[in-house]
Amino acid sequence: MTTSRIPAVIDELVDRFRAAPALAGVKVLDGPLVTGSPLKAAICVGFDGDPTGDGQAADFAQAWASIGQKAKDETFTITCTVVVWSGSTAVRAARVRAFEVLAAAEDVLRGDPALGQPPPTISAVTSGALIQVQEGSGMQVRIPFQIAVQTRI
Repeated sequence: MTTSRIPAVIDELVDRFRAAPALAGVKVLDGPLVTGSPLKAAICVGFDGDPTGDGQAADFAQAWASIGQKAKDETFTITCTVVVWSGSTAVRAARVRAFEVLAAAEDVLRGDPALGQPPPTISAVTSGALIQVQEGSGMQVRIPFQIAVQTRI
């Protein structure tokens, strides 16, 4: 019996982001960034982009869907992050590129909001934040965003 669709949805997001033509050249990571040389652009699935944070990948709630306890409704949120490094101190170009990457990721969800999961399942980007940091290697723009999913297990 399925206890949660979170693992399947994370796997599906990673696969679909990696296959999306609009995200060509964007490194798609399953989880946190690996330390090392910065990439030009990345999407982390299941990571908020804060290397000093707690690393929360998702949160969820479940409730019985009906009398008889044969199915549960599950709602959960997957945290993802777009990260863009410019290599210079210019903010505008990095910010614009970060939002282009976010738009391409959101288009993946719009193409199949069920993400290949059985009905009833629907997903959407529901919230996010803009973080701009000047680092020694140049400007870094992060957009942590949440993908909310409603499904039945």
